[in-house]
Amino acid sequence: MRLHPLCIVLLSLVITACSEPDARSMLERYTERVGNAIEEPIDTAFDAALAARPALPPKRQRLIEIETISEGLIDVLDFRHCNLLHTIAERNTSLSRLAGHSQRLIYELEILPALRLCRRQIATMGQDAPARLRKRLTEIVQQKEQTLGAVIWNALYASAEMEQQFALTDSPLPLHGTALLAPIKPALAHFQVLAGLSGRDDWDTPAFTPALEQDFAALYRSEFGAQWLTSLVLLTHTLEQTSKAFERRLIRRPICFNNRPNNQARIIRNVFQTFYAGELQPYMSLVDRQGREWLEMQQQIVSRLPVPAGTQRYFRLVLDSNAPEGLWQRYLNARDEHTRNWQRLLRQCGMMPGS
Repeated sequence: MRLHPLCIVLLSLVITACSEPDARSMLERYTERVGNAIEEPIDTAFDAALAARPALPPKRQRLIEIETISEGLIDVLDFRHCNLLHTIAERNTSLSRLAGHSQRLIYELEILPALRLCRRQIATMGQDAPARLRKRLTEIVQQKEQTLGAVIWNALYASAEMEQQFALTDSPLPLHGTALLAPIKPALAHFQVLAGLSGRDDWDTPAFTPALEQDFAALYRSEFGAQWLTSLVLLTHTLEQTSKAFERRLIRRPICFNNRPNNQARIIRNVFQTFYAGELQPYMSLVDRQGREWLEMQQQIVSRLPVPAGTQRYFRLVLDSNAPEGLWQRYLNARDEHTRNWQRLLRQCGMMPGS
């Protein structure tokens, strides 16, 4: 049976798409080529490296308990002085009490500035306003200001949407992509603004508040954070294992004598140019550039919010770029050591660029 020419073209496209290399296969190829060139086997064991990643603590450890403010009937009726009766009554319905953390966050962002305004208005009314209302307003505003950070934390880091950013996926970032972070940058920028409100008493409801659910939806659809963390772990492990192989090879016996390149040295230089400079470095640049931005935005959010004790170690390992034991510092150390080992090897054979 002969295939129609169009079928042959489509079949070839399918085969090409299925065989397109991903980051993991590129890293496997890199270690294999380096190991063959220096005659030193490199055991990647990527699955073991991925299994050793820190896991996001369960939701019960990430959730901060917040005392609920309940208003008595008389207290609620008093809020008619500020046109807040409908808003508070709506919040107190059974449906609203079952609303998720994101809906509670939206409510708090709207009600707290309104309560502050009400307090200012009541202060100008003098004896016309019930004394109990003035006292109760002050208590409510103070409590809501004190718990706002916890409300924001729960809405973000106890949510299923943010869990997507820290999931233990096996898929790294693709080899090519210039705007992988772009779909969630507006959401993270909004969350940075919200985190900055914690501890302040001079803010109005952000203009983007009604659209916050769209930000959460963008997070839920995105795998960027999870894929970036996977890429970081795979890169770190590749760099560490390759460095160890370099060190074992350099200790065993020199590859070149009197800084004169030989046939093996020329093979090593080809691996350096084709697979290190041509494939690994561009991917490292992509992971570094876009991941660093995601990391900095997450850091700025978390640093302004109360972090539950049960999650502090995890977020230090994953988001603290200065933590010596953290994922980012381990990657930087592996990258720098790997670069030094390449330099040692090339220098030994008189093949350092510019030499």
